[in-house]
Amino acid sequence: MNGVGIDTARAFERIEEAKQRVGRAFTPGAAAHRGDIASHAPAQRTLDPLSVAAPEGSLFVVQLHDGSTAYTHDGGFALRDGALVDASGDAVLGYARSGAPLQPLRIDSIDRALHEVRDVRIDADGALRYDRDIFNPRDGKTQRESVVVGRVALARFPAGSRLRALDARRERAPDGVAAHLGIPGERGFTKLTPHARARSGVEIDASLNRLQDAYLQLEALLAAHKAQGSVAKTTMDLLK
Repeated sequence: MNGVGIDTARAFERIEEAKQRVGRAFTPGAAAHRGDIASHAPAQRTLDPLSVAAPEGSLFVVQLHDGSTAYTHDGGFALRDGALVDASGDAVLGYARSGAPLQPLRIDSIDRALHEVRDVRIDADGALRYDRDIFNPRDGKTQRESVVVGRVALARFPAGSRLRALDARRERAPDGVAAHLGIPGERGFTKLTPHARARSGVEIDASLNRLQDAYLQLEALLAAHKAQGSVAKTTMDLLK
């Protein structure tokens, strides 16, 4: 590849990198990667009872499809076949009870089969909770009770740790660095913000400006190459 081709290829690479930055800037919970300009916008309020914002410096813990663990700032959760999942469809991890191991949070299958699951939500203490109706045969009355599936786990890493980006939302732990795990409101962790979702951690305006600059650089490069080609053609014509 000649110099012109190399310069053009690099210009297109810069455009592609700038496009990826813009994509991260519009992705809820996206972490700022190398070259990004970090944003510290407050969480966005939402009516979704399964959306929560993690406290600053904390991340949610998810289990990928291959069984490995990753971390995300995005608390835009949902239920899929009774399991709490993140925006990518990966299982959200937590604790079913005090002292229990870290595991995916899943609603009781019998309650699901009986269609007794109502008003599912995540509280500020990280509790995944729902209501169900219980029939009392003694008095023939139905009472509603609250069921706690478990509590969502939070992770925190030592200051200065650089997590490895998996995609726009999810990250892996740095090599040789273990996460400090806990639950909202305990073990040094602040409570969650219910009915909220983290905004992108990448500055939107700066990302758009960089994309515009990348296109302008490509246009300038192409114009310069075109001008060089015209000069070369004129020179050849004069030599004929």
